[in-house]
Amino acid sequence: MNDMPAVEFESILDADLNRAMREAQARSQAEKDLPTLTKAELAELLFEQVGLNKREAKDMVETFFDEIRKTLERGEAVKLSGFGNFQLRDKPQRPGRNPKTGEEIPITARRVVTFHASQKLKGMVDEAAVGVTPATQTFSSTL
Repeated sequence: MNDMPAVEFESILDADLNRAMREAQARSQAEKDLPTLTKAELAELLFEQVGLNKREAKDMVETFFDEIRKTLERGEAVKLSGFGNFQLRDKPQRPGRNPKTGEEIPITARRVVTFHASQKLKGMVDEAAVGVTPATQTFSSTL
């Protein structure tokens, strides 16, 4: 067995926990710093590009997301061609552990929403990430 004193072991655990918490906070801040498209910005784009008035644009965005939410609440999947699928997945109850006390506690069964991007969306995102535009594609890369 290990001859490490309990006090030393606890201090190592505390240091690891503090480091993990700092890393999680840094990741959280980095996610906040990423550009994000909001519902208000979507409505503004509809106003500018489609010509809807601001009220109609806001209502259209709200209705779009309400319909997705209602469909998922009914237990149905949402398929948006060329974009992706929202699906429901039932997760069974499983054992968990309180990270502070180590006490085993059950994590209750629940239903979660998952999103799977379409191949078309994945390809477009990948092309944008590497700077490939349709004008720079060769014939062989479109096959």
